[in-house]
Amino acid sequence: MNNIINTIKGKINKGEEISPFLFIGKNLEILNSQITEIWKDLLNEFQIPNVYLYKLEDNNEKIKIKEVKSFIEHSNSTVPYKFQIFFIENISRLTIASSNSLLKFFEEPWVQNIIFTSNAWENNILETIISRVQIVDLWWNKLEKNNEFYLSMIHSYLNNNSNEIISYFFKNKLEKDEYINFLENLILYSKKHFCFIDYISEINDEISLIKQNNVNAKYIVDKWLLKIK
Repeated sequence: MNNIINTIKGKINKGEEISPFLFIGKNLEILNSQITEIWKDLLNEFQIPNVYLYKLEDNNEKIKIKEVKSFIEHSNSTVPYKFQIFFIENISRLTIASSNSLLKFFEEPWVQNIIFTSNAWENNILETIISRVQIVDLWWNKLEKNNEFYLSMIHSYLNNNSNEIISYFFKNKLEKDEYINFLENLILYSKKHFCFIDYISEINDEISLIKQNNVNAKYIVDKWLLKIK
C-alpha cells in the first residue's frame, strides 16, 4: 500500500493529473478501511481538512444520477489546497445512467481531484468505467501462487539490469504451467510495486489463451519481458 501512497504523493507534488483508482477486494468492509487509511494519510501529509473528502458510502442502494451530480458538484470549484478526494464505495451500485454521468469526470478529473472507488470484482462494472480507471487489487498478497524465485528475478531484471531471467527462459524448456506461473507472478509483482498496472488485464487475457492452448506460452513470456523493461 505504501507504494500506492508514495506514487500518488509524487504526482501531487509534480502537479500531475491522477487517473481514478478502482480498488478491488473480496471483503468490501476491509477494502474500504484500507482505502480510508490511504486518504487519511494523504490529507494528513498535505494538511488538508477532512471536509475535502467527499464520499458516497455503501448503503446497499443503487446510486442514482441525482446523487452523482450532488457528489461531484464540488469538483469544478477551485479549492485552497493541492487536492480534494472523492470516494465511491462499492461502485457497482451505479446505475447505467449514473455511470454514464460520471464518464467525463473520470476522463478528465483535473489535477485537484483524486478519485477512489472500491468494488469486489471488475466484471460487474461498465466497461466505459473500467477503461478510465487504474485497477489496484489490494488482495494480491492473499493469492497462493506467489513464487519467490520468479519474483526475485523480475525485481533484479527491472531494478538491477540483470538478464538472469532472460537466460533462464532461453536455456530451459519449461512446461506450460511454469510459464503460466511466471505470468501470474508478474501480475503479483505489478500489483505489489504498482508498476505496469495498465498491462495486467492484457496479461490475464493471455494467461487464459495459454490455458486454452491457443497461443505459444514461451512467445507470450518473451513478449512481456521485453514490454515491461
